[in-house]
Order: sequence, then structure tokens, then C-alpha cells
Amino acid sequence: MATAEEHHSDWELGFALAYAKLPSENSEGANVHIHLQKRLDYQDWRHYFSVGVGVEMIANDEQHYGTMLTLGIHPLEDWSIDLSSGLEFSNHHGAWENLYATHIETSYVFDVSEHFHLGPVIGYSRTKEAEHYSVGIHIGVPL
Repeated sequence: MATAEEHHSDWELGFALAYAKLPSENSEGANVHIHLQKRLDYQDWRHYFSVGVGVEMIANDEQHYGTMLTLGIHPLEDWSIDLSSGLEFSNHHGAWENLYATHIETSYVFDVSEHFHLGPVIGYSRTKEAEHYSVGIHIGVPL
């Protein structure tokens, strides 16, 4: 009989392709989020957590980019809640600014194969000046 460790990779390269709404700017756009996360362990309580890094881009009239450090919480094997903090870089009317951002995202995935999973994702990000919501699809590749 195979163990859980034999079925799971410690690392995941994940992509989220989503629609983003930016209510404070009265705009919307395409959202692309990429992260690399490492599950802490599969042997004990640490299997409920992962850590990683991520980047995000929102393509709309004004450019938005983000970098973040992430703590992943996995209440169920296929359900993730990611809490991130980092910087958002945005171009408003030709002037670049960077602000501290908090980001939360949740996804539930379905295994398509041993090397690929996908599922719905919902996200929310906030700086002191703006916020955005996103809904889309998460695509994950165990490494």
C-alpha cells in the first residue's frame, strides 16, 4: 500500500487566471497570479501548512503588479486558503507607486492527472488606497 508521501509533492507551481474587479478605480481586468509553494510536511500537523512566494498582474487601463510571501492553510487535502503580504506596484495616470498589500485567496482543486490539478479560485487584495476582487480558475502542477 502506498503512503501519502508517495502520492504528493512537497512543491507546487500554481497559476490563477481570473477576472478582477477594482471598485475603488471603477475598473476591471484580467488577473494572472503565479505562486511557488512548499508543503511543510506530510507526516504530522505540518501537512496543514505551506509557505511560498507569488507574483500577480492585473491587466487593465492602469497597470497593477504584486509580489508576496504566502502562508497556505490546507483544512482539507484539496482546499487551500492562502494568506499573503507583500507590495503592490501600480501605475496611476503615468505615476508609479508601491503600497503594502494583504491578499487572501481560496481554491478547491480536482486532480486531472498525477501531474496536474485545477479548480475554482476566489481572491481579495487590499492596500490602504485600493482593493480588488477576483474569481477564476487555479491550475496547479506538483514539482
